[in-house]
Amino acid sequence: MLDIQNLSKSFGALTATDNVSLTVKQGTIHALIGPNGAGKTTLISQISGYLTPDSGTITFDGQDLLALPAHKRPHAGLVRSFQITSVIPEFTVRDNVALVLQSLNNQVFRIFAKASADREERAKAEAILERTGLATEADTRAQNLAHGQKRQLEIAMALAADPKLLLLDEPMAGMGVDESRSLTDLLDSLRDTTTMLLVEHDMDVVFSLADEISVLVYGKIIATDAPEAIRTNRDVQEAYLGTHELHDEGAA
Repeated sequence: MLDIQNLSKSFGALTATDNVSLTVKQGTIHALIGPNGAGKTTLISQISGYLTPDSGTITFDGQDLLALPAHKRPHAGLVRSFQITSVIPEFTVRDNVALVLQSLNNQVFRIFAKASADREERAKAEAILERTGLATEADTRAQNLAHGQKRQLEIAMALAADPKLLLLDEPMAGMGVDESRSLTDLLDSLRDTTTMLLVEHDMDVVFSLADEISVLVYGKIIATDAPEAIRTNRDVQEAYLGTHELHDEGAA
């Protein structure tokens, strides 16, 4: 689904992405982990088109991704969820999702109309809300949701774009234990239909969800393997000393 080869990105003397090669297989959840400052968000930003790499290639679903500008990548099936929630606070939950559906149909001329007016969009929006556990909050303004529910809504909006690959940039950021568990269950329920690249600091989440894990340190991938092999990898353990120690039970 996603094949990155020899990707590099520097900011002056700082090499943020250092000759990275990474493959995400279709139908899997692939986690990208690493200490703070490892370059994870910089890498995700190059995949999503918000940064242009200095060299290397990115192939997505058989096409040259670098040939597509950032705003066209979601239409190709590459959808990103950000560290900070990006919902429209004044809109209802349903209208946030319906607006995404509307944009995919190139109906930007209706941008100031009520987004849920179209019956087909409304039905699709409600089906997505049911799937993501937000059906009972459909008429609630997004600004009145709890933090965890806003994250659920962001996932619902991403699903409305019908992604082939979902880029999740620290979806558990700022969540309590119960909220994190709820969102983990949601992502787990999507694995049969949606390929994901997950950037996350919470090792409980990573080890419970990931089919494969890549470890990024100082802009370099130092290991890619199955979760249990990553847990016992000496290089990975050394990289996390003083930041996040990988325990046997997967806690961070």
